Amino acid sequence: MSIFKTFSKQAPNRVFISILLGALAGIGYSLLIPLLLMSVSIEGNTGLEIASEIKYFFGIEVANYKIALVYLVACLIVLTMRTASEIVLVRVSNDIARDLRKRFYRKIASASLPSIEKIGYSKFLATINIDVPRIIVGGRAIPSVIVNFITLVGMLGFLLYLDSGVFKFVVMAILAGVFLYQFPMIAGRKLLQRSRELNDGLQESTKGLICGIKELKLDSIKRQKYFDSVLHKYEDEIVGQDKKAETLLRGSTSFGDLISFIIIGTVGFVLVNYHSINPAELIGVIMVLLYISSPISMLLSAIPQLAMAAISQGKMNSILARIDEEMIDDELKEIDHWDKVIFDQVEYRYTPDDDEPGFKVGPLSLEIEKGKITFIVGANGSGKSTLSKLITLHYTPAEGSIKFGNSEVNVASIASCRQCISAIYSDYYLFDRLLISLDENTTLLAKKYLDLLYLSDKVRIENGSFSTLALSDGQRKRLALLVAFLEEKSLYLFDEWAADQDPVFKNIFYKEILPDLAQRNKAVVVISHDDRYFDVADKLIVMEQGEIVSRKNKLKESETETGSVALTN
Repeated sequence: MSIFKTFSKQAPNRVFISILLGALAGIGYSLLIPLLLMSVSIEGNTGLEIASEIKYFFGIEVANYKIALVYLVACLIVLTMRTASEIVLVRVSNDIARDLRKRFYRKIASASLPSIEKIGYSKFLATINIDVPRIIVGGRAIPSVIVNFITLVGMLGFLLYLDSGVFKFVVMAILAGVFLYQFPMIAGRKLLQRSRELNDGLQESTKGLICGIKELKLDSIKRQKYFDSVLHKYEDEIVGQDKKAETLLRGSTSFGDLISFIIIGTVGFVLVNYHSINPAELIGVIMVLLYISSPISMLLSAIPQLAMAAISQGKMNSILARIDEEMIDDELKEIDHWDKVIFDQVEYRYTPDDDEPGFKVGPLSLEIEKGKITFIVGANGSGKSTLSKLITLHYTPAEGSIKFGNSEVNVASIASCRQCISAIYSDYYLFDRLLISLDENTTLLAKKYLDLLYLSDKVRIENGSFSTLALSDGQRKRLALLVAFLEEKSLYLFDEWAADQDPVFKNIFYKEILPDLAQRNKAVVVISHDDRYFDVADKLIVMEQGEIVSRKNKLKESETETGSVALTN
C-alpha cells in the first residue's frame, strides 16, 4: 500500500483515472465469458449448439450477431481501457522516478556534511540506482493488479450467479491458497531484504575497486584477496539470496497456478458427484474457473514485484530519515564588508560511536585576514582537516562563534558567507564544466589561465565544458585551480594542493600564485606539509590533538638552519 500512496500523492487525479480505466477493463473482461455462454445452448444429449440466428458480414457467417457485436465492443473496451490505464500509470511512474531522484538530489544538497559522511556515498548511489527503479517497477504493476483483481471479482460474482455452492467452495479454496502462499512469501521477503542490505556493501566494494585500482595493480596477491574476500563474496551472497528468494516466489506462483487447476478438477470430477448441477451450469462454471486462473496467476506474479518495491521504498525512506538537513536560510543576502574571519572559542565535536568518546577540536581562537597567507600544519589526526571545514563553513561550531568581520555566522547568514569561499580539498571533485555564468570576458580570462597553468595544450573550454578530464593528478588540480580563480572569491583554502605537483609548478604555486592572491586582497589558507615553503606564510598555525599549540608570524628577513623563514610569536 505504501507504493500506492507514493503514486497517489504524486498525481492523485491521474492515478484515479488509471484505476478507473483499469476497473472498467476488469469489468469488461468479466463480461466476456457470460456473453459467450449466452450464445450457446444445451440441446438434449447433443452437447453445445449455437443458436440459429445468423447474419452475413463481409461474406462471413456470424451467429447471434447482436451478442457478437456486444462481445466485440467489450473486447475493444477492454483493450482501450487497459492500454490507457497502463499508459497513464507508466507516465506517472516516469514522473515519479524523476521526482524521487530530484528529491534525493535536494536532500543531499541540503544535508549537513557530517550527515553525508556518516551515511556514506555508496548508500546514496545504491538507493538511486537500485531502490528507485524497483519502486517504479512495483508501481507499474498496479494497473495489471487492478485489472486482474476486478476481473477476478467479476467472475466470482458471475460464478455466484451460476451456482452458490460452487462459489463457496472456490472462494474457500482461494482463501486457503492465499493463506498458504504467505509462508514462502515471508521467507522470500526476508531473503530479498538481506540481498538489498548486501547491495550496499557491494556498492562500497565496487567503489574500492575503482578508487584503489593503483594499489591493487601493485600486488596481485592483494588484488586476488580483495576479489575473493570482498567483491566475489558479496556477489556470491547476493546471487545466493536472490536465487533462494526467486525459487520460493516462483514456486509459490506455480503453486497458485496449480491451485486453480486443482479447483477445476475437483469441481469437474468430484464436486458434481455431491452437488446437483446441470450440464449448462457445469460448462459455465468450468469456463469461469478456466478464465479466472489467469487473473490469479497474474496477481500472484505481481506480488514479488510489489514485495521488492516495498523493501526498496523502506530502504529509501530509512536513508532519507537519516539525513540531517541543514536548517539554514538559503536566500542569499549581502553581508557587511569584512577584512578578517574571526574564530572565538570555537569547538567542534564528532558524534561518538560504539560508546567511544567523540573527537573534539577546540576551543579555537584565531583570525584569518585578507591580504595574508595563513598556513595550517600538524600531524595526521591533529584536527587541521576539521579546522579547514570549519573555516569553509561545512562544519558548524558546537560552541563559540565565527564572524566575517562584524557579521556573525548563523542560520540566517551562513549561506551568504559561504558564497565568499572557494576551497580545493585533497579529496576534491572536478566537475566537467564551468558552473558559472560565462561571458566573453570570462571566456578570455579562462583561456589566459589555461596558458598560465600550462594546460592550454591539454584542455579546451567548449560551450562551458572542458574538452577532457583525462589528465594527470597534478593537471587536474591545476584545472580545479583555474575554476577557483574564475569564481573570484574572497577566501581561498587549499588542502595539500601542491602534493601532486612537479617541483617547478610547486614553486610557482607557493612563490607566485599564493602571493598574487594575497596582493589581490584575498584571504588565503593553506594546509601543507611543505616546510620548505613555510617562509611564504604570514601566519603559521600548528595543530596538535585538536588544539592550536603554536601560532607564529613571519619575520621579515631571518632564516632558520633548515632554510625555512623563521617564524615568531
